Amino acid sequence: MNYGGPFPYLGFIRVPPGLENRIRGTSLRIGLVSMLAAVAFTGVLVVLSAELTFVVYTGGACVLGLLVSGSGLAFGRNCVSTGHVNLTLARQIRNLTVAFTVFTIVFAVLTGFGIAMATTATDEPLPLLTVAGTVTMVAALMSVTNAAVGLRLFPPSRKPLAEYGASGQPVGPPGQ
Repeated sequence: MNYGGPFPYLGFIRVPPGLENRIRGTSLRIGLVSMLAAVAFTGVLVVLSAELTFVVYTGGACVLGLLVSGSGLAFGRNCVSTGHVNLTLARQIRNLTVAFTVFTIVFAVLTGFGIAMATTATDEPLPLLTVAGTVTMVAALMSVTNAAVGLRLFPPSRKPLAEYGASGQPVGPPGQ
Protein backbone atom coordinates (compact mmCIF):
# COMPACT_ATOMS: atom_id res chain seq x y z
CA MET A 1 0.00 0.00 0.00
CA ASN A 2 1.52 3.34 -1.07
CA TYR A 3 0.68 6.44 0.94
CA GLY A 4 2.34 8.88 -1.42
CA GLY A 5 6.06 9.23 -1.12
CA PRO A 6 9.07 8.14 0.90
CA PHE A 7 7.71 9.66 4.14
CA PRO A 8 4.06 8.60 4.38
CA TYR A 9 3.74 9.78 7.98
CA LEU A 10 4.59 13.38 7.09
CA GLY A 11 1.84 15.62 5.80
CA PHE A 12 2.18 19.27 4.89
CA ILE A 13 -0.07 22.16 3.94
CA ARG A 14 1.00 25.34 2.24
CA VAL A 15 0.48 28.59 4.11
CA PRO A 16 1.03 32.15 2.92
CA PRO A 17 3.90 34.14 4.48
CA GLY A 18 1.51 36.26 6.58
CA LEU A 19 -0.03 33.21 8.23
CA GLU A 20 3.40 31.64 8.67
CA ASN A 21 4.59 34.75 10.52
CA ARG A 22 1.41 34.82 12.60
CA ILE A 23 1.79 31.17 13.65
CA ARG A 24 5.48 31.55 14.46
CA GLY A 25 5.08 34.84 16.32
CA THR A 26 1.94 34.02 18.29
CA SER A 27 3.12 30.60 19.42
CA LEU A 28 6.53 31.95 20.46
CA ARG A 29 5.14 34.93 22.38
CA ILE A 30 2.47 33.01 24.26
CA GLY A 31 4.80 30.09 24.91
CA LEU A 32 7.55 32.32 26.33
CA VAL A 33 5.12 34.25 28.54
CA SER A 34 3.80 30.93 29.88
CA MET A 35 7.28 29.59 30.55
CA LEU A 36 8.40 32.77 32.33
CA ALA A 37 5.20 32.82 34.40
CA ALA A 38 5.75 29.18 35.36
CA VAL A 39 9.26 29.99 36.58
CA ALA A 40 7.95 32.95 38.60
CA PHE A 41 5.11 30.86 40.05
CA THR A 42 7.63 28.19 41.04
CA GLY A 43 9.56 30.82 42.98
CA VAL A 44 6.40 31.87 44.80
CA LEU A 45 5.56 28.26 45.65
CA VAL A 46 9.08 27.64 46.96
CA VAL A 47 8.63 30.55 49.37
CA LEU A 48 5.36 28.99 50.56
CA SER A 49 6.76 25.47 50.82
CA ALA A 50 7.61 25.64 54.53
CA GLU A 51 3.98 26.16 55.53
CA LEU A 52 1.74 24.45 52.98
CA THR A 53 3.00 21.06 51.86
CA PHE A 54 0.04 19.48 50.03
CA VAL A 55 -1.03 22.74 48.43
CA VAL A 56 2.53 23.45 47.28
CA TYR A 57 2.96 19.97 45.78
CA THR A 58 -0.30 20.05 43.84
CA GLY A 59 0.26 23.69 42.88
CA GLY A 60 3.75 22.74 41.72
CA ALA A 61 2.29 20.03 39.50
CA CYS A 62 -0.13 22.61 38.12
CA VAL A 63 2.76 24.98 37.35
CA LEU A 64 4.68 22.10 35.74
CA GLY A 65 1.74 21.55 33.38
CA LEU A 66 1.86 25.25 32.46
CA LEU A 67 5.60 25.03 31.82
CA VAL A 68 5.28 22.01 29.52
CA SER A 69 2.33 23.41 27.55
CA GLY A 70 4.14 26.75 27.19
CA SER A 71 7.28 24.96 26.02
CA GLY A 72 5.24 23.08 23.46
CA LEU A 73 3.87 26.32 22.07
CA ALA A 74 7.28 28.01 22.06
CA PHE A 75 8.83 25.13 20.16
CA GLY A 76 5.75 24.75 17.95
CA ARG A 77 7.08 27.47 15.70
CA ASN A 78 9.50 24.85 14.35
CA CYS A 79 6.70 22.98 12.57
CA VAL A 80 6.28 25.95 10.21
CA SER A 81 8.97 26.58 7.62
CA THR A 82 9.34 27.72 4.02
CA GLY A 83 5.63 28.32 3.58
CA HIS A 84 4.61 24.86 4.81
CA VAL A 85 3.16 23.50 8.05
CA ASN A 86 4.26 20.01 9.03
CA LEU A 87 0.93 18.47 10.01
CA THR A 88 2.48 15.63 12.00
CA LEU A 89 4.44 17.97 14.25
CA ALA A 90 1.52 20.41 14.45
CA ARG A 91 -0.80 17.67 15.69
CA GLN A 92 1.77 16.58 18.27
CA ILE A 93 2.06 20.16 19.55
CA ARG A 94 -1.73 20.45 19.72
CA ASN A 95 -2.05 17.16 21.60
CA LEU A 96 0.72 18.14 24.03
CA THR A 97 -0.90 21.47 24.90
CA VAL A 98 -4.33 19.90 25.36
CA ALA A 99 -3.01 16.99 27.46
CA PHE A 100 -1.04 19.22 29.80
CA THR A 101 -3.94 21.65 30.08
CA VAL A 102 -6.08 18.76 31.35
CA PHE A 103 -3.21 17.83 33.69
CA THR A 104 -3.07 21.43 34.96
CA ILE A 105 -6.82 21.62 35.52
CA VAL A 106 -6.86 18.33 37.45
CA PHE A 107 -4.13 19.55 39.77
CA ALA A 108 -5.77 22.98 40.10
CA VAL A 109 -8.91 21.24 41.35
CA LEU A 110 -6.83 19.14 43.77
CA THR A 111 -5.15 22.32 45.00
CA GLY A 112 -8.57 23.89 45.51
CA PHE A 113 -9.64 20.91 47.62
CA GLY A 114 -6.39 21.17 49.58
CA ILE A 115 -6.99 24.85 50.24
CA ALA A 116 -10.58 24.18 51.30
CA MET A 117 -9.48 21.47 53.71
CA ALA A 118 -6.64 23.60 55.09
CA THR A 119 -8.94 26.51 55.84
CA THR A 120 -11.51 24.39 57.66
CA ALA A 121 -9.41 21.78 59.45
CA THR A 122 -6.18 23.52 60.47
CA ASP A 123 -4.73 26.85 61.45
CA GLU A 124 -2.90 27.43 58.17
CA PRO A 125 -2.26 31.12 57.46
CA LEU A 126 -5.03 32.43 55.21
CA PRO A 127 -2.84 34.88 53.22
CA LEU A 128 -0.51 32.06 52.17
CA LEU A 129 -3.47 29.94 51.10
CA THR A 130 -4.84 32.87 49.11
CA VAL A 131 -1.52 33.37 47.32
CA ALA A 132 -1.22 29.64 46.56
CA GLY A 133 -4.79 29.55 45.24
CA THR A 134 -4.22 32.62 43.08
CA VAL A 135 -1.01 31.19 41.61
CA THR A 136 -2.77 27.92 40.84
CA MET A 137 -5.79 29.57 39.22
CA VAL A 138 -3.66 31.90 37.09
CA ALA A 139 -1.53 28.93 35.99
CA ALA A 140 -4.67 26.98 35.05
CA LEU A 141 -6.11 29.92 33.09
CA MET A 142 -2.82 30.45 31.26
CA SER A 143 -2.71 26.76 30.41
CA VAL A 144 -6.26 26.96 29.01
CA THR A 145 -5.07 29.88 26.87
CA ASN A 146 -2.17 27.72 25.64
CA ALA A 147 -4.61 24.99 24.66
CA ALA A 148 -6.88 27.47 22.85
CA VAL A 149 -3.92 28.83 20.88
CA GLY A 150 -2.65 25.32 20.20
CA LEU A 151 -6.04 24.19 18.92
CA ARG A 152 -6.34 27.22 16.65
CA LEU A 153 -2.83 27.24 15.20
CA PHE A 154 -1.61 23.63 15.19
CA PRO A 155 -2.58 22.77 12.51
CA PRO A 156 -4.18 26.04 11.44
CA SER A 157 -7.97 25.92 11.66
CA ARG A 158 -10.22 26.86 8.78
CA LYS A 159 -10.74 30.44 9.94
CA PRO A 160 -7.07 31.56 9.82
CA LEU A 161 -6.60 29.67 6.57
CA ALA A 162 -9.61 31.44 5.05
CA GLU A 163 -8.40 34.84 6.32
CA TYR A 164 -5.14 34.39 4.43
CA GLY A 165 -6.68 32.72 1.37
CA ALA A 166 -5.01 29.33 1.88
CA SER A 167 -6.74 26.13 0.83
CA GLY A 168 -5.50 23.85 3.60
CA GLN A 169 -5.14 20.92 1.19
CA PRO A 170 -2.33 18.49 2.03
CA VAL A 171 0.72 18.68 -0.23
CA GLY A 172 4.05 16.91 -0.44
CA PRO A 173 7.11 17.89 1.59
CA PRO A 174 8.77 21.23 0.79
CA GLY A 175 11.11 21.05 -2.16
CA GLN A 176 9.07 18.52 -4.13
